Amino acid sequence: MNKTVTARALARSTARYVVRLVFYVVVGVLGFLSRARRPARLIHSAPPRRILVVRLDLLGDITFSMPAVAALRCAYPNAGITMLTLPYSAPLASMYRCVDEIIPLDTNAIRTVSGLVSPGTWLAYWKVFRELKAENYDLAVSMSGQMASLWSRLSGASTTIGFAGEAYPFILTNPVPGRRYEERKSEVDYGLQLAAAAGASKAGVRESPHVPDALVERMRDALRQAEIGDEDEIVAIHPGAGHGSAKRWPAANWAAFADRLQTSTNTRVVLVGGAFDRPIAQQILAAAKTRIVSLVGDTTIGELCGLLQRANLVASSDSGPLHIAAALNRPVLGVYGPTDPAVYGPMSGHMASTVLRRDLPCSPCYTAAASAECPLGDPICMRLVPPKQMVDAALRLLAEPLKIVKESAEA
Repeated sequence: MNKTVTARALARSTARYVVRLVFYVVVGVLGFLSRARRPARLIHSAPPRRILVVRLDLLGDITFSMPAVAALRCAYPNAGITMLTLPYSAPLASMYRCVDEIIPLDTNAIRTVSGLVSPGTWLAYWKVFRELKAENYDLAVSMSGQMASLWSRLSGASTTIGFAGEAYPFILTNPVPGRRYEERKSEVDYGLQLAAAAGASKAGVRESPHVPDALVERMRDALRQAEIGDEDEIVAIHPGAGHGSAKRWPAANWAAFADRLQTSTNTRVVLVGGAFDRPIAQQILAAAKTRIVSLVGDTTIGELCGLLQRANLVASSDSGPLHIAAALNRPVLGVYGPTDPAVYGPMSGHMASTVLRRDLPCSPCYTAAASAECPLGDPICMRLVPPKQMVDAALRLLAEPLKIVKESAEA
């Protein structure tokens, strides 16, 4: 039975690889054939009037891209800026005032056989294609990945920019040499590098999401219903991780962390996350000895932002809510293992942040090319960060949330 399952998994993996290879070759050939009739445009020949930024990734990736988008806004204040995002991350992107318009596009729909053969998928793609072409973009910036480079080209923009090493061949008019992660620097800096190639400042501009007051008040009401008053100090915990199980701190550790905080202080702990985080949230609730409020799976992205803005501290592994909290300028506490804080660490402002991790020979091992799964089956790098050290760090952050210098600590 195991051999049969393994053989099927290998066959599916091989089929996916062949499909990706064929698609890569076809797009490359089409890009080459059209390239001869499409000379590269000069970036500084005239200020762009319409700019498209393509970021087809998750919530944390949106926050990492926004300094680059804000830099483009400062460089071209009269330009209209549109972002092409996944439907899931579109509500977050829409909260940034440097963006004028959001166009959602589900590029993950073709990752399944049912989605690939569905006429509805291709009809949706056709509608987005027509919408992009109608905008007459002067500049399109592909922030990450081959699919973003393809849609930058399909937009019809006269100038398309992105990293050459992670774009389809011959698809960009002005490719930037190299690719992300060749140097050990923040994801934010890679975005700013592309913005600089488009004529913006590489220094970057910090901009936080603007959470509507109605969403903040809605979450205050939800907390009141859970007997958490406006004056109560809140620690929000996001125990999940959307791009790999190896990023998750054990549920028993989160339960011990919450228990120690709630027994030693007046802090109230609230679990947050999406519906896919419910299993680990249930494990935490079952293991905890104190009462923990769980809103996991009960909030929209906008409501999650409203809740995070209310929190006095947000604790999580490397995840979207952690990065949203940092973008909202909340104190954050991260527990890292397979991911490198130098690349994926929280982007804090004047609020303090602490990242705890155990430095092992095998970590960090995560790359954006695949989901973070431990090849050993047990992410020991996460288990070696003890609850006591997390509690001590949380107490320091709650006592002194305002700091100019971001903290970093090795467990």
